[in-house]
Amino acid sequence: MAEVFAGFVSGYGMAVITTPLLSVWLLRLRLESALMSKLLPEGTSAVSMSVLLHGALALFWTGIGLALGIVLFGMRGAGEALGSLNAPYTLFVAGLFLVLGAPLFALLPPLRRLTASGIVLAIAVFGWLTPYLAEWSSFES
Repeated sequence: MAEVFAGFVSGYGMAVITTPLLSVWLLRLRLESALMSKLLPEGTSAVSMSVLLHGALALFWTGIGLALGIVLFGMRGAGEALGSLNAPYTLFVAGLFLVLGAPLFALLPPLRRLTASGIVLAIAVFGWLTPYLAEWSSFES
């Protein structure tokens, strides 16, 4: 079950990476959006917002990581390609995140750069890094 633990670690890593990026983006969006200026008034503490955001992102990304770890466990032993230890899993993750991110990318032009970078980051962490973490943490010889 090293794959499931690797998914959890990858998910937590995603939470650590995305928390400051999303916090800064939300604070910048406060200046441009009337709704965000009401949700995050001028005196809102960036630290407290980041702590709350990190808690939510940690639950979200580790949940996705655990689910993808179970998928990786089911697909173990598949062939290597594309620089990944498990090419079918990497392609599955790439397809999954592209399908999930495409509506945001198409419907919300101001979020295109954020969405594209999030998709690429998720594919890199979950699709490419997770099989390596599972291999490195496996106790089988």
